Amino acid sequence: MKNKITITKLLFLYFGIRIFSYIFTPATPLWTQNPINTLVSLFILVISLRWIIKNDERGWYIILLELILDGAGGYLKIFGVSLRTCLLIGSMITYFAQKLYREKKNFLKQLTTEYYLFAALLLSAMAASAYGIYHAHARGTVISDLIPYFFLLYYFPLSELWPSVNFRELGKKTLLAFTFGNAILTLFTQVGLSSHIFTLQDSYYHWYRDVALGKITAINFDFYRLVLNEHLILIPLTLYFIDDIIKNKINKINFLALVSLLFILANNLTRIYMVALIIGTLTLFSIRNWKRWLLVSVTSALAFIAIFVTTHTLASRGHSLGLEIFGLRLQSIASPQIEDSSLSRLLLLPKILEKIKTKPIIGQGLGDTVTVYSPVFDTTITTSHFDWGYLEIWAEMGLYGLLSWAVFITYLFYLFLKNKNDKNISVAILLSFLVINITGPALFHVFGILLLIFLYNKKIINHTTI
Repeated sequence: MKNKITITKLLFLYFGIRIFSYIFTPATPLWTQNPINTLVSLFILVISLRWIIKNDERGWYIILLELILDGAGGYLKIFGVSLRTCLLIGSMITYFAQKLYREKKNFLKQLTTEYYLFAALLLSAMAASAYGIYHAHARGTVISDLIPYFFLLYYFPLSELWPSVNFRELGKKTLLAFTFGNAILTLFTQVGLSSHIFTLQDSYYHWYRDVALGKITAINFDFYRLVLNEHLILIPLTLYFIDDIIKNKINKINFLALVSLLFILANNLTRIYMVALIIGTLTLFSIRNWKRWLLVSVTSALAFIAIFVTTHTLASRGHSLGLEIFGLRLQSIASPQIEDSSLSRLLLLPKILEKIKTKPIIGQGLGDTVTVYSPVFDTTITTSHFDWGYLEIWAEMGLYGLLSWAVFITYLFYLFLKNKNDKNISVAILLSFLVINITGPALFHVFGILLLIFLYNKKIINHTTI
């Protein structure tokens, strides 16, 4: 595996998945499920489970590749259900059935503190989902809110797989392929839109929105803001490579990865990501490497600005550097009334606080919605996206859910302090993600859960290696 799988091959797989999903579309609000998409997804599921049943590590390799290269999980589906969810259900049933059969009572005796914290968080989510169904929340929305919590169960096989050199090497190469592939996809989309090869509401736009699960927003001068759900891991990856360059000699691959991540961020332009990156970078500061830290931090900031200006200038054909956009988005942090998305978030706030005051202890249940008048659309809208991460936890899961999360995160910080090896990068990544969760569902998104179990594993904390 170590010799056969290369970053180049993984890049081909990255784009192969996307091209395949464009030709043989999964189920979306506009398109029906192509049977070939279902057959291929079913084949991948069967092969993976067959190998897991036979204790062949390759079954978990498939799951690793799907989690990273399949983006937000919208490219491959089985009868309308994402392959990611099917792999989760199938692999976890198989894994725990084998564990209980082979180890019986010994398996339960091996459980440590973190396992009980995982169980408490998962049970809190399940209770909130039952409460949501009881209050007639849309069943589909309740299930979609609950499923990410079940990814906590991947902690068990991950803790066993991490000692495998092949598994760690494949994980690192796959993350690099994801980074390079996402940068190329972002460039391709930006060029296609700014040159009018693609237009809003055409087939590529609908693929990007409904299959890739992204968002395209026209700014001005033919420049577009491009967002994908998997961009949630942008900041943790960026901090990792910044930390690596601070501590070690510049590695060509890691340097290219950092430039790629800055390019993606320059086209994403999510404000909270920028704030999280600043806070995470400050956390990486150490007196021992302060000169190197200052050089890399300043160079990265200047590189980000240069990439943004260059991209916007080319997209606008020299008409604008785009700095006015950059300034507007940063200014809207302090004055949210000046920007549509910030204004919408501000209008949702009193409605969410009202829900919390109504049921502060038990919450409203998963799948809850909030209704508010939108001056942007000049109509009343109902949405399940609260745009306030911690308040959404409190509103839906109540105080017990919020406390479950607080204990879960606090114990993780305790593990960082206990394990002194490279704790700065672990703390920086976690802090950055906690910041991102202020204005969005970062922690309880699939990628948030996966990041947390990655950090939670003591073996991973001790090695701190992607």
